[in-house]
Amino acid sequence: MHIVVVTATHSQIPQTIHGKNFARLARECFANQQSLTIDFKDVKTITQSFFQELFLPLVAEFGSDYLKSKLKIVNMAGHVDNIMQSAFKNLKGYFDKLTTIDQLGCDEEIYTMNQAWLIKAREIARENSVLTELVRGISDESMRSAVGCLSLEDIDFIARSNWLCFTPRFSSQFIQSIKKDSPPMAEAMLGLSGTID
Repeated sequence: MHIVVVTATHSQIPQTIHGKNFARLARECFANQQSLTIDFKDVKTITQSFFQELFLPLVAEFGSDYLKSKLKIVNMAGHVDNIMQSAFKNLKGYFDKLTTIDQLGCDEEIYTMNQAWLIKAREIARENSVLTELVRGISDESMRSAVGCLSLEDIDFIARSNWLCFTPRFSSQFIQSIKKDSPPMAEAMLGLSGTID
């Protein structure tokens, strides 16, 4: 299987959650005796945690020799490779986070989803309030303002709550219509956005 990172993540700056998702996909490939090629074409930059969440669990589970035979990395720019090398030299934060999550008894996947959602919501809220409503579904102006002011410590605190910070923006009727036949993209966007005046 061949995956282009930018296409799969819809982002030129892949995040922690994307690394976890790629690790899941790698496990599926390996279970089906397939190799996986991850293509970093057009990736502008990347987080250290992307590499940590992608590679470290796989190395622990399958071993480095197996990964060398089944997992290929292509089109990685020099500066992205430097970030990857740095990620493997700076593992204290990664293991501290795992220990903290374990001690607090919170679900690591919910924590990661919350963290990614809140960071992106904060970024959009600071740049464009209209997009905050359309893309993230935050229609309340005071909430948009509050999200835009969150610190990383605030985000981390909320992310550990063990409650998802977002809910589905579509109805059961929308899901039923997808099962019958795929709607056009404009209709899908309207289904996801709810009621926008």
